Amino acid sequence: MAKSAINVGDLDAHARIVAGSLALLGGLAALDPFFQALGFLTWILCAVMMYVGALLAMGGFRDGTAAFGFPLLALAILDAWLPLIHKGYWGLIGGAILALGAFQTAVTRICPINTLLGVNTTAKSA
Repeated sequence: MAKSAINVGDLDAHARIVAGSLALLGGLAALDPFFQALGFLTWILCAVMMYVGALLAMGGFRDGTAAFGFPLLALAILDAWLPLIHKGYWGLIGGAILALGAFQTAVTRICPINTLLGVNTTAKSA
């Protein structure tokens, strides 16, 4: 199988790093020990995740940031709800998976989702 071409630009790569970092922090904040001690901070972090996820999702498919904006929105809701039922470790697992995908595509600059949607964010916009 041929290697995909580079299709992740600078802005898109930075957005993925921010989304991955927030996903990992949100997963850690959803764990029971942290939530039991500082639950309000968990919800503040989830609100920040929702805000950044909405900004990335509104960037749309043209900028390539929606590929990580929508999952970040879903993860923010899960990270706020899962600690209430003492299943916060699922939030950490989801955050780690999202962060792994975000960091990998930011470093390699190759995203299969962008290839599927026909998006190339490497072109500089004027």
